[in-house]
This record gives sequence, structure tokens and C-alpha cells, in this order.
Amino acid sequence: MALLPIAFAIEAARAEEPAPPDSVSSRRDSFLPILGDEARKRGIELPLPLGAGLVYYHLDRDIEVSDVRVGRNGAPPTSVNQFAALAATSRVDNLNVKVDVWILPFVNVYAIVGYLWNKSDTRIDVTLPPLLPGGTPRRKTLDVPTEIEGSVGGLGLTLAGGYGPFFLTYDANFAQADLGFDDRFKAVVTSLRGGWNGAVCTRPLRAWLSVTDWNTFAEASGTVEDPDGGTLRFEVDQGPAFRYTYGIGSQYSWRPWFEFAVDTGTDFHGGWYLALIPVFRY
Repeated sequence: MALLPIAFAIEAARAEEPAPPDSVSSRRDSFLPILGDEARKRGIELPLPLGAGLVYYHLDRDIEVSDVRVGRNGAPPTSVNQFAALAATSRVDNLNVKVDVWILPFVNVYAIVGYLWNKSDTRIDVTLPPLLPGGTPRRKTLDVPTEIEGSVGGLGLTLAGGYGPFFLTYDANFAQADLGFDDRFKAVVTSLRGGWNGAVCTRPLRAWLSVTDWNTFAEASGTVEDPDGGTLRFEVDQGPAFRYTYGIGSQYSWRPWFEFAVDTGTDFHGGWYLALIPVFRY
């Protein structure tokens, strides 16, 4: 599973002519960002300090199941890896509401809350004992599709800086999801972006390359009814088979109060993601 949507509130220092009149007139009097006046005196156009918008992303990737433990009727769960090998693919759709604020011209903090849908296909290769003593062990392969969904929330921080038309940002996001297991899934997603800051029709346009670390390794645990009677306790250690993705993206500020970003990337092993982020600023 993957969580956590990525922050796209990017603004780098860009030496240029004073901001267009519509940007100045639409900016509300505010003490945010702190040191904002000093930045504007140096010819740096800053975004409006507050933002509210949506974050939609789709993530498709392989999942590695490192261990499965099962216990029956209250017995401590023990590993069954010697009997079964598991491999899975995951498809996640996530929609979040995001609010953010520029505390400093180079520091943005944000919060997200939303919902996610996860569809997985798990292949189980099981080794069974022979039917007759001294016989050949039997092997079975099962394909198990599953669908789970639940709420997600998180907090994040973006640091931004630049030189001339170029910028660099670092983003860290902590999120957790409630998908119906005993414990919530927790994730830390960090990304580094570097790119170019320009303009189209006098409005800011940014393009970047990125690398993202999806630290979404987690244990899924719970208790289910045993078809033969009693209960089964399970614990599954799982995470992304390839935790790094490499992306390309762009953001355009059509008006001072509206930004739209698109970001896409791949892990070069069949996994990929797509994010769409419209944000209103005020």
C-alpha cells in the first residue's frame, strides 16, 4: 500500500521585474509569510500565503511480502513462510483535501485529510504435504484479489530555495491510514525536486524532476474466523518492492489565486504514479 500524497506548493527565489498588478492587488494584507516584505523588495514574487485544494493520485506498484505469521485460537502467530510464498501488486486511488500556509518565503507547512481505495492481487504459492507417506509434496498456486478502503490523514513540511531561474525543494510527509486492521498504517514519504522557474503569459510556470522515497513498510494484523471453527490471528509484514520513484512534473499559476500541478513518475520496474493538484490561494 502507499500513502501519502506529495506537497506541490513550490515557490523558489526568482530575480525578475516586480510582480504583475493583479498579483499585488489581489494579495490580502497579512503578516504571512514572515520576512515576505524583505523577499519582495528583492524582486521575488511570492504566492499568496494560504492555500486550500484537492490532491488526487493514482499509484500502481509491486508489493513485497517479507513474512506471514498465523496463530489459531489465541496461539502466538508463527511464520508460515516455509509453506507459502506470496507476491502482490497494489493499485491505490487517493483523494485528499489539502490546506497549507507559507510560514516563511522558503517554508511551507500543510495538512491533508481524505480517503483511499486499494485494490490488490496476491499470488500464493503453497507447499502441501504429500497425500501418501513418502510421496511428492504438492504445490498449489492461488490468485486472491482483495479490495480495502479507508480514511487517511497527515502533516507535511516543504523547504524551498533557488538561484536565478532554478529551484530546489525538499518535502517530508507523515501520514496514517485506517483500513480496518488492528493498527493504522503509518508512512513517511520524502521527496527532492529540482527544476526551472519561468513564466508563460507573465504567470509563473515551473517544471521539475524528482526522486521520492516511499517508506510505507507496515505490518497488517487482525483476527478472522476460521472456516473450521475458532479464530485465526494473522500478521503480515509488507511494503513496496521498489521504494524509490523518479518523476517529472509541472505547475502553472493561471491566476494569483489558482495553481494547478501535474506530477507523474515510475520506479522503472512497472510501477508508476500520477498526481493532479488544483489549489486555490488567498
